[in-house]
Amino acid sequence: MWVATHNSHMPRVSEATKSQHRERLLAAAAAEFAERGLGGARVDDISLTAGLAKGTIYNYFDSKEHIFREVIAAWWDRIEATREPLPDDASTAEQLGAVLRADIAVMADMEEFARTAFREVLFSSQDQASSLLPSWDPLDAELLRLMDQGRERGELRRDLGAEDHVRMFAALVNGFLIELWLPNSTLDLAELPAMVVDFFLSGAAERPS
Repeated sequence: MWVATHNSHMPRVSEATKSQHRERLLAAAAAEFAERGLGGARVDDISLTAGLAKGTIYNYFDSKEHIFREVIAAWWDRIEATREPLPDDASTAEQLGAVLRADIAVMADMEEFARTAFREVLFSSQDQASSLLPSWDPLDAELLRLMDQGRERGELRRDLGAEDHVRMFAALVNGFLIELWLPNSTLDLAELPAMVVDFFLSGAAERPS
């Protein structure tokens, strides 16, 4: 590896600047993936769109798959920043609703990337899909915590484990998203949180009047 040693006065990039560059690269990558998909995305275009020199992306990410994974991981950071604070004794329904409303609010800002991410993961092989997802997903961990808490409170079925509840909740979310993105869908993205939480907790059974 070539190391520049001839100029001892070469300015170093501060940590704050590195952080800014990384955020700009993530935003540019999300737009590039949304437009061209993972296969068609070009790393040089991502760097240039971020206002940086070609190749700069490799100072922060190892590959297209790496930055794709990091865009998804950054999604959680935005969800956490957006999620409305609730008291500790808020019901499972309220807490799941808050998480999902934040998720949908973030998704609304990057819906084209969300579609791309969904498609890339859905139509990849199992190994490829695993390489595109964060190795540890804070959203899954938070949902697992909420489901376990709900079981302990008697708000969720105890004959099913927290992991089973997370899978069912995720299946509902993903199913509604597929329906939303089908041609001529009449669903509204903003309506999904309430619909998902309602169906997850109550199902489709008729309720007593």
